[in-house]
Amino acid sequence: MNADFTFWGHNCFLIETDREALLLDPWLNDIGAFFGSWHQWPPNGHLRELVKKRCAEKKLSIFLSHEHQDHFDKSTLAALSSHPDCTIFIPAYKDKYLLEALGQMNMRTVELAEGEQAGGDIQFRIFIDDSGINHDAAIFVATPGFTFFNQNDCKIFDRLSLLKNELPKIDYYSVQFSGANWHPSCFVLPEDQRRLVATKKVLSKLRNVLSGIKILGPRFFVPAAGPAFFPFLDPTLNAGAGTIFVHQDELDKYLAQNRIQNVLYPRPGERVDEHANRLPIAAPTPAEINQYAASHPDVWEGIEDNFSVERFADVLRRRLSLIASIALPPGTPSIAFRWGSEKSQSLVVDLVGNALSQAQEPQTPCLVLSASTKYFSLMCGEDRWQDIALSLRASIERLPDVYNTIVNIFLFADESNLAESLIRNLNLSRERIVIEHQGQKYEINRYCPHQGGDLAYATIDDELHVVCPRHSWRFDLACEGMCKTSGMSIDAVKLDSQKQPESPTGK
Repeated sequence: MNADFTFWGHNCFLIETDREALLLDPWLNDIGAFFGSWHQWPPNGHLRELVKKRCAEKKLSIFLSHEHQDHFDKSTLAALSSHPDCTIFIPAYKDKYLLEALGQMNMRTVELAEGEQAGGDIQFRIFIDDSGINHDAAIFVATPGFTFFNQNDCKIFDRLSLLKNELPKIDYYSVQFSGANWHPSCFVLPEDQRRLVATKKVLSKLRNVLSGIKILGPRFFVPAAGPAFFPFLDPTLNAGAGTIFVHQDELDKYLAQNRIQNVLYPRPGERVDEHANRLPIAAPTPAEINQYAASHPDVWEGIEDNFSVERFADVLRRRLSLIASIALPPGTPSIAFRWGSEKSQSLVVDLVGNALSQAQEPQTPCLVLSASTKYFSLMCGEDRWQDIALSLRASIERLPDVYNTIVNIFLFADESNLAESLIRNLNLSRERIVIEHQGQKYEINRYCPHQGGDLAYATIDDELHVVCPRHSWRFDLACEGMCKTSGMSIDAVKLDSQKQPESPTGK
């Protein structure tokens, strides 16, 4: 029995036999995601009916890796909802948003635990990263003819060495290579600094991709899960250079420099095998972007603006009430929400004091989020704050420009997981390990203070930085393990060669 393997754009793959079909993260529409800000490049909305036809007479399984709108597209799922034998599989996250949303759509849904096996002729199992507000999952697929490991956006680079020993030989490997957040695109920064930050983040992302390829050793690498393009936003976001939203030509150049040549660049609708396209997909030209924008609706323009200061204040007070019993560290920045130039057109959240005020200048440290009243109107509704942030329609200023995890949790968490996410971050394990670099040993905290990446699998660069394998945060061993961009530390201690503690988990 043979199995077919087709790429349908962004992170959508279809694996099928004569009797079964497995569809991964289908995002096939003409309206984009995140309130119309993100659109698929190349466009793939016209292929939806073809995918539906290919699956029509087979037992259909759909796997959704996580709830972000470029992976969980309600319009595509609605088009497939009439299928007579369709089951949606999702990771068994602590946060039940995805399960409840699918329930409201009356779609048959099954939660899979870490490592749980599912499928028939097409077997699959998943690997979960469930860390507070950030959760995602990778999927391993075994068919009669090939294997496929799709890591998509899942930052489990610290687990790949273990998975390598656990999984069979991998034929095809895919992982996100382009950026997918609002930093630094939405941040108030000098342009040269913005480009420098973007360049560093891109390099960290590409290094992780390279690391994944080297560890897993697949027959072929298939880049996916980006980039999107942004026909109704700042045109510079589409250029690739100077932003985190890089295109395949930059990835191809980096991999070629590192002697990785087994890369496939299939176009939407193309079969994935050794005959697939080997030329990277170019970034959209200004003419292509203009043509697309002229022929597609700008979803943002159609969103109703029913902003009310009182309503927004109630939302913020409700979120503060959920964390009132949690003692936050002194020095945690406040958050100012602004919708105009007047002092009265703002609300300030004091996280440490658990208080809300209006018409005052926030004291540093502080994060200032400026946006239109339409943006804040959405924050008062049922939409997730993560999705609103990813619309990239806000302006962010940090005073000083230092990352703070607690602020990010308040801005991105759902009310259902806000308190739990803060508690988990504040109670991060303080286990210590010993690492070694060029004959010198250091004792450090095992888990990254950002999102708990396991630093037992970290690398140490030429500048004596411990580099987290998940998000590439850098901790300076020469400065007691301090991360200079966040002010967080792994409390590094240089060990006397005569007195070194035992550490079975150290490197």
